[in-house]
Amino acid sequence: MAGVHTKWALRSLFLASVALPGFAFAADTQPPPSSASVTELVVTAEKREEPLQNIPVSVTAIPGRNLEQLQALDLEDWAGLVPGLVVGDAGAPGESIVTIDGIAPIGAASEVGVYLGDTAVGSSSSFQQAATYTMDLMPYDLDHVEVLRGPQGTLYGASTMGGLIKYVLTAPDPTHFSGRVGGDLFGVENGSSVGGGVRAEANMPLVSDTLALRVSGYDENTPGYIDDVTTGQKGDNAVRQYGGRAALLWKPTGDVSVQFEALYQATHADNQAFAALDPTTLQPIAGSLTNINARQEPYSQELQLYDLTLNWNLHWAQLTSVSSYQRFNNDAVEDSTLLFGPSDLNGNYKLQKYSEEVRLASPTGQPLVWLVGGYYTHEAGAFSQIISLYEPDGSLIPGENPFEFVDLPSTYQEYAFFGDVTYHFGDKFDLSGGVRYAHNNQSFAESEGGAALGSDPVTAPVIVLPGSSSEGVTTFSVAPEWHVTKDVMAYARIASGYQPGGPNLVIPGPGSSSVPPTFQSSTLIDYQLGVKASFLDGRASVDLSAFEIDWTKIQITVLIGDQSPLENGGRARSDGFDFSGSYSPIEGLTLGATLSYTNAVLTEPIPSLGTLAGARLPYVPLWSGSLTADYSVPIAGPWRGFIGGDYRPIGSRFSVVQGSASAGATGLVPVGADNVVDLHFGVRTHDLTLSVFAKNLFNEHAFLPPEVDFFNLVVTAPVLQPTTVGVSIDKSF
Repeated sequence: MAGVHTKWALRSLFLASVALPGFAFAADTQPPPSSASVTELVVTAEKREEPLQNIPVSVTAIPGRNLEQLQALDLEDWAGLVPGLVVGDAGAPGESIVTIDGIAPIGAASEVGVYLGDTAVGSSSSFQQAATYTMDLMPYDLDHVEVLRGPQGTLYGASTMGGLIKYVLTAPDPTHFSGRVGGDLFGVENGSSVGGGVRAEANMPLVSDTLALRVSGYDENTPGYIDDVTTGQKGDNAVRQYGGRAALLWKPTGDVSVQFEALYQATHADNQAFAALDPTTLQPIAGSLTNINARQEPYSQELQLYDLTLNWNLHWAQLTSVSSYQRFNNDAVEDSTLLFGPSDLNGNYKLQKYSEEVRLASPTGQPLVWLVGGYYTHEAGAFSQIISLYEPDGSLIPGENPFEFVDLPSTYQEYAFFGDVTYHFGDKFDLSGGVRYAHNNQSFAESEGGAALGSDPVTAPVIVLPGSSSEGVTTFSVAPEWHVTKDVMAYARIASGYQPGGPNLVIPGPGSSSVPPTFQSSTLIDYQLGVKASFLDGRASVDLSAFEIDWTKIQITVLIGDQSPLENGGRARSDGFDFSGSYSPIEGLTLGATLSYTNAVLTEPIPSLGTLAGARLPYVPLWSGSLTADYSVPIAGPWRGFIGGDYRPIGSRFSVVQGSASAGATGLVPVGADNVVDLHFGVRTHDLTLSVFAKNLFNEHAFLPPEVDFFNLVVTAPVLQPTTVGVSIDKSF
């Protein structure tokens, strides 16, 4: 396996993996179980608490209790109920490819931000595979989640081009004690065992009206359902998710509050939920729930997050300071036996990130409302990959390990200043606008070595290469809004967003002279029109938005000789509409619907990908939507019965840019349309809920967008979890 060609092939494999991304409620119009109307839903999309109906941004807000009712354990369980949001499972919870309104990750960085409160989780750079590794928060102790569509560059900054997902956790309450315990038990079609979990939370006032502690925890196990025909192992993709949170709130005066929060979450999958497909026919090689990997491909994700939030009412303004520190680690193993014989490739991504945001917000209820702030973040990333060779008995081959390794420590520093202002021209017309300037500096020092590259000893690097970049970006937003009546609001919004550029890996060798040392930020501008309305005394509501997004300097991974850098290539456009609505025709019954049309295509050819203008962008269906229903009725004494369900159709899409022939792709890797039905029913009182649930009721064996290995030897497609049926119980006290 030595020799020049093998060395260049190995380098290509490593470089590619560095750069490639490897019931009714689901709308802002839907009332939570307490039957509060839509106008009472309060969100923090614009970094102040506001009624959802009053903000000129396309937002969906979902109460946490509704996610629990769905038995949602990850993003994929509820994303199909949010218009414009598409989540592609990449093999396990936390391995997710997220798109909003057609803005899909084509390079290595994420286009959609994920926030926990006011803290951005994950990396803004292109060195941490953020396009694939997404924080996937379980919903227990979750107040609500907000999905913001369209670029949020002014208030939220980098890597929120398509929008963002914002988890808002329940705050401690110093006025009363409360708690909940719960658990579930379920089975999965073709599952290797019974799954289930336990969960609990408690809110404890320590000093009445002054000091409170809120704690929660969970431990959930999902059995495997993928069989490995090579090893004979059944159900080898079992998943465990566990974690906890503690939040301490101190209110020394009526004007000051301080909250410290610590959160831990871990996910471990014994293997990826992949089915092996034939590269030519794209049909399962050994069955729809089977894989052929010779070695285990486990995946782990771990998040530790600590934040300190100060809110101080100065009366002329509200001062907010958010300080956070996080450790976000992702570790994945890929079987490389087809390429090198018995072997695997272990990729580890470690991120330490500190951020600080300070902002001042004027009081509401006056003609001029403003917000100004500053932001700083420092990321220290450590990426490493190791190819290991094994004997037939599974032991490492002496003297040949590591066969090849790559270490790539990197840093990302950014500071930003932003401002937002709204002027109320009476009761009917408002005009909002904002601007943000951000500057980032990045650096890395990549090293390679191992037996394949002639290292002596094999652990010594033989190639050491640095890189750096520096860049400033300005984003803006403008949004007029017309309050036709107190229940009807129309708005327009023009906003921009960006994904940071950065330095490239340039390794001496074939094609190196053509590799650009840096790549620039990609940017977009979104033109949006929307209407939000509630009518029939709050029993019906709609939210409709139409958009056209122009995307320039798209960051793409290309193959230049043996190099696979990022470059800015081409332009794209995404246009369409998002609709959501709900209607309660009788007491206890709520019907809901969502519908999205998204036409996301290149508007000019990208020669390095071999694609033409009009090629569809990856992961984005033309049509998607949902139908939901939820009915609750008194049955005896304090008991109420409930039944609900949802139908989620999603159209066909691709896992690469349509027609792409770069980086070993087959040129056209489609995934067909699928239709998923979920159902739940049960009984509840004010403090006890018993439910039965079924996910993927009709056992849709849907393949999600496949992955093509770098040398096109095999195609692996993530598999939608088969029919899952179980029971759940929660007790409040």
